[in-house]
Amino acid sequence: MIDVAGRANRSMVRICSSMLSQLNALVNSPVTLSRYGLGRLMYLVNETLVTLDSQARSTPMSLSDHLSERSRAIDDIAERVNAIMGDEPAVTLARQLEPLVCELADALGNHALPDTVASRFGTVRLTDYLRANVIVVVDLSIDEFEIAERPAMTESVHALTQVLTERYPGHTIEVRIPPYAAVQVGALTAGPSHTRGTPPNVVEFEPQAFWQLATGRQSWSRAIEAGALTSSGVHAAETARMFPIVKIR
Repeated sequence: MIDVAGRANRSMVRICSSMLSQLNALVNSPVTLSRYGLGRLMYLVNETLVTLDSQARSTPMSLSDHLSERSRAIDDIAERVNAIMGDEPAVTLARQLEPLVCELADALGNHALPDTVASRFGTVRLTDYLRANVIVVVDLSIDEFEIAERPAMTESVHALTQVLTERYPGHTIEVRIPPYAAVQVGALTAGPSHTRGTPPNVVEFEPQAFWQLATGRQSWSRAIEAGALTSSGVHAAETARMFPIVKIR
């Protein structure tokens, strides 16, 4: 068991803190969120509260597989969001959302939580489930305000780059998103076996470009045309085929 309120898992504390901070920034924004944005948040918070009470004992899937399952469920999620919204005006949805976020904060801060949960998308470690949620709230913040809080963006970029390393293990290409992350991945075709230092193939993204590519908002060619990424090395261009990482909407 993981006691978030105690000393236990620093990673869990960091994930919860970044998610709740971003949620509070959205809920307490002086600008009212769109109806669909509010509906997305209500769906996410409700699902998270249910999932926290759904301990599982079966083998959890990886973060990569969990995000793939979420990608496959985007149409179902959209239907559920629309059902939550109904015909309610944004002001009513906002009023309903605020106590739900407080309830979630209490649940994450005061309860002993399971290591593994049975989510709507399959059995997954709670840390990975919540990291996926951070990605969603960052995506929503970018949708609504074109910006996200630094801790949440950091956590979400770390999660997305972890998925790249899970899907494409190796050390042929270095993927950099300064100042957030730098990871090494394998080439899709035969590449050199690199064990020390910087690989001969490097791709560097502006953070906004990485996010747009990772979530399927932008194409590789457009990012290059905009000067939002640079690459060097014979295998660097293969990185284009690794995106998007997850489809959220």
